[in-house]
Amino acid sequence: MNSSPLMSNTSTGSKDSLGCVCTNLRQDLQVDNGGMTFFRKRMDKLELERIAMPGCERGFLVGISLRSGHRRKIFRGARTSDRRFHDNSIYIRDFSENFRADLYGNFDFLLVELSHAFLSHLTDEHNVPPVQGLTCAVDQEDMVLGHLSRALTISLETSSPANTLLIEQLGVAIGTHLSRQYGNLRAADERVKGALSRACAARAKEMLLDFSRNGLSIADVARECNLSRGYFIRAFTKETGQTPHQWVLEKRTEQARRLMDATDMTLAAIAASCGFADQSHLSRVFHRIVGVSPGAWRRRAA
Repeated sequence: MNSSPLMSNTSTGSKDSLGCVCTNLRQDLQVDNGGMTFFRKRMDKLELERIAMPGCERGFLVGISLRSGHRRKIFRGARTSDRRFHDNSIYIRDFSENFRADLYGNFDFLLVELSHAFLSHLTDEHNVPPVQGLTCAVDQEDMVLGHLSRALTISLETSSPANTLLIEQLGVAIGTHLSRQYGNLRAADERVKGALSRACAARAKEMLLDFSRNGLSIADVARECNLSRGYFIRAFTKETGQTPHQWVLEKRTEQARRLMDATDMTLAAIAASCGFADQSHLSRVFHRIVGVSPGAWRRRAA
């Protein structure tokens, strides 16, 4: 399964794939990531919008509210229910059911669409029975999803090879959490495997460093080690003390530091050469890891 995120703007027609009028949205972002699709949708106006979609076989949609103030009325046949959203409120929608709702604006959501193929692949990775469905309480709140979603929204807005790794890591974490908390995936049922072998760890590191050139994903690296993505992330973290994303950032920072010491390349050129999104991305990561800015490091070295 290809897990490389593909970013696109969903505001090309009057309504998007979730039934929202695109022109009403302040932010409308979509990223496809190996059987999962992430949407960031924001609307600041208090404006009524009616959503109506027939049932289909797309899987499930999970909405995580990133701020308070949104309300909606949901219609189920002759019955209606009112829902008010707070920070970390969530909802789960089964695409196989007809959906009709009145949305009263003022929202900031991360939406996660999980396909049946993703759920099937996830259960294959964990060697457990298929996830039968996802359901949650009407007034469900989930701080874990809230934290993961806020980390993910920052990465969705910045395109770089390192962020692609982070998006995939967060996607695996979100999909696994949802399947465990609101489906029937159980951690106790996971098959037990040993830690990364020395050869596997070396190969994984080589592939991760080569990521920006060949567009590999964590799924590709895990497959090379004959492991699931989730198990590979845990095993790699145990082996190195860092997640794959953290490890890659540290190695790219070391490369940038060597170039600053040995060349007169501009910081913008160094950032591009080392796989950072831009000079500001290099500066943020460098300061966090080294403790000083790239400019200060270069001046001190000189």
